Amino acid sequence: MKVDSGTKAPDLPPKASNDMLDAPIPASERERLQELRSYGILDSASDPAFDDLSALARDIANVPIGIVSLVDENRQWFKSCLGLEAEETPRNISFCGHTILQRHPLIIENALADGRFADNPLVVEPPHIRFYGGFPLIATNGYALGSLCVIDTIPRCLSQQQVQSLQRLARVVVQLMEKRRSEELLAESQRRAVNQPSVGANTTSMFISAEQLRSMLNLMISLQERQCFALMQLQLKDLRRIAMAMGDRTANPLRRTLQARLTEVLPADASCCELNDYEWMILLPFANLEEPVKALATTITRALEQPVKINDQLFGSTVSIGIALFRDNYDDVSSLIADTALALRKASTQSSSGIRMIDLTTRLQAQDDLQIEVEMRHGLQIGALTKNESALVLHLQPFVALDNSQVVGFEALARWRRPDGTLLSPDRFLPAAATAGLLADLDQQMLRMVLEASDALHHADPDGPLTLSINLSDAVLSSDAAFERWLEQIASHPLPAGWTLQMELLETNLQLRPDQLLQKLQILKQSGVRLAIDDFGSGYSSLARLNRYPFDALKIDRSFIQRIDDPEQPSNRLLEVIQAMASALKLHTLAEGVETDAQAQWLRRHGIRAGQGYLFGRPVPLAVAVKERAARRRQAHQSWSI
Repeated sequence: MKVDSGTKAPDLPPKASNDMLDAPIPASERERLQELRSYGILDSASDPAFDDLSALARDIANVPIGIVSLVDENRQWFKSCLGLEAEETPRNISFCGHTILQRHPLIIENALADGRFADNPLVVEPPHIRFYGGFPLIATNGYALGSLCVIDTIPRCLSQQQVQSLQRLARVVVQLMEKRRSEELLAESQRRAVNQPSVGANTTSMFISAEQLRSMLNLMISLQERQCFALMQLQLKDLRRIAMAMGDRTANPLRRTLQARLTEVLPADASCCELNDYEWMILLPFANLEEPVKALATTITRALEQPVKINDQLFGSTVSIGIALFRDNYDDVSSLIADTALALRKASTQSSSGIRMIDLTTRLQAQDDLQIEVEMRHGLQIGALTKNESALVLHLQPFVALDNSQVVGFEALARWRRPDGTLLSPDRFLPAAATAGLLADLDQQMLRMVLEASDALHHADPDGPLTLSINLSDAVLSSDAAFERWLEQIASHPLPAGWTLQMELLETNLQLRPDQLLQKLQILKQSGVRLAIDDFGSGYSSLARLNRYPFDALKIDRSFIQRIDDPEQPSNRLLEVIQAMASALKLHTLAEGVETDAQAQWLRRHGIRAGQGYLFGRPVPLAVAVKERAARRRQAHQSWSI
């Protein structure tokens, strides 16, 4: 134990006189001792943090001796003792034995003038205590464990400010003891979980099993004195589709690299587990403030988003993190984990990386999301039975030939009408549909509406053949039953002669095994469907992948189009490469998000055949699209007549 040079205590204190008052035993002594021993602090090694507190106590009181004293069954043992060469003294002659009987400080200004201590061996013999200030160390459950004491060999008194400062310092001592206890309990839980001995436990990997992490959470919540901590749930959005597209030979090294990066930025006391191939849980003991936890989440995001080179290709993944803080506000682990998952769900709705901490706004949004799920279940069921009362609303956005600006097709876009008449955009209701397992039903109703819309559009202008394009989700491709219903609809409602039905597939939706996906895409082609990759360039397409599947077209992601005129980050060269690759593979190209004439002219000059965006028209309801198409036909006939 660390000690300062000072007055030496007697090796064998003389027997107390009959007049000295022994320190009484509290009525709840058994429970008090049980609480004290739960800290595992008695006879422990020196701890600089406790020595710092003893030194600070000496400085506040301006005395030579500062002690953190714990009262055991037969002794007072010093966790820290500065200014006195001693580790313990018998309890019956201790001053601290009296201090633990009360909740306020015990101040003895002159021990020789106090009948309880005048003939105490520690007073009449070395170290000749005259002044004693004892500040009880009271645990959260009310038991007094010992005292923070300041001692002098001359009489003195303390000011009110000194007393208040030492009382606060005593509370800090207890907080430190409780923190050390929680750390040891957590470490012991980890050692038991991984079945490793105590020696060398600090070499245990941060990554443990989900069961082990849950056990640790249960332990921390069940502690009598609960400590704050933070729980994060992290999702690597693109890792699963990288695995599906490139295989485990690419995904596994990427995952290991990202895990190594994560452990580099996490504090040493953190623990992690894999929930699945693309989601991890992170426990941060003793974290209790939002801003530092959010700052760490930002650091994690930046570390994991940096590209990783594997087999001469760069891969990366956007990151979403949901956070919940435990501040004695949960009674069970399931509720805590549910809130963390809820925060992650909101964070993952962002197109880029996102961080969300559970709060009132998130809870209210979650409640609204749940209500949307309920509405969609009901609305899709009604729509399947009564076609005219569907809450799913079809909007159409035109795409044009860039050489003459003539409308050559429409993309079908979904809107959801809530009971109050509000129309929700896809980014608001599609996550709810995915969570509720309703994407396949939504796709089926959209296909039915598009096929029926062809009749109205054809009636408005029978002379102009069109391409009608609709999104095809993984929910249909991955279900044999849903895929069969999809084919049945196509067969039962053919488009007008010369018209084309196009299916757009997001790269993120190509989750089937390559052989299964190829088989279903070939069946669609045999049904007369044209196939296109949507948002090309935003994912991990490769020449091999484009060449493997029977695609007819690719839609270039809007992010490239928006940067055509950007002086700092022009995408022109990338667009030229995409167009050259598409030409080599005999794929038609369509540029999404065209908003200016300059963009349209550049695209036309570089061989891109079609464009879609606000420059040519916004998404409109079917009735509006039909009216506009009829008006164009009348205008064309009038021009021809003249």
